[in-house]
Amino acid sequence: MLRKNSKGMFGTRIKVLLTLLPVLFTGSCTSIPELQVQYTLPSPSEPLKGRAVALTIEDQRTSPSILGRGAEDDFEGFSGSVSLSIADAGNKALKVGIFQVPNLMKEAFTRRLQNTGLKVLSESTSGVPRLVINVKVFSLDLIGREWLAKMSYEAKLIGENGAEATQFVNGEARRYKVIGREGVDILLGDVFTDMVNSLNPVRLFTQAGL
Repeated sequence: MLRKNSKGMFGTRIKVLLTLLPVLFTGSCTSIPELQVQYTLPSPSEPLKGRAVALTIEDQRTSPSILGRGAEDDFEGFSGSVSLSIADAGNKALKVGIFQVPNLMKEAFTRRLQNTGLKVLSESTSGVPRLVINVKVFSLDLIGREWLAKMSYEAKLIGENGAEATQFVNGEARRYKVIGREGVDILLGDVFTDMVNSLNPVRLFTQAGL
């Protein structure tokens, strides 16, 4: 009788463990940290309506990682992807996808250019100027008790006649760390919005004589 009872108890324990395993694995998957960026477009205007540009993103960062050493502990298991939401001025943000940095930049700069009336092409086309965005920095770090977000890029408009115009944009913002990763998404969204909206397509076209 004792042997029979002990086998019954053993079997029950295995069933409980097997039932719990999916729950445990599900919990570990949902705990993977994710960076979220909200990009807010400026008020729409179409000074370049009827024009077109071919957009290229060049990733020239010295490190492929977004996180600095100070931020790594708070984002253990981070995949390197960023969730992007886009909002028109005064409207609710809508999530558009999860991207690695080059495609994150392409999506946001495409929306910025379209906001000025430009038709944005993904490949070079005869008779259409090229806009090359060279991404220099896109990073998040924790320095002491402050989150530090940085973004820097070079925008170069190139016409078929060889004319060029260049704009350099760089900036950073800090936010005091309170609890865990709280406030990081707001910080990144603010920097990202300011930097992308600093691109001035009208001035680039004018300076290149296009």
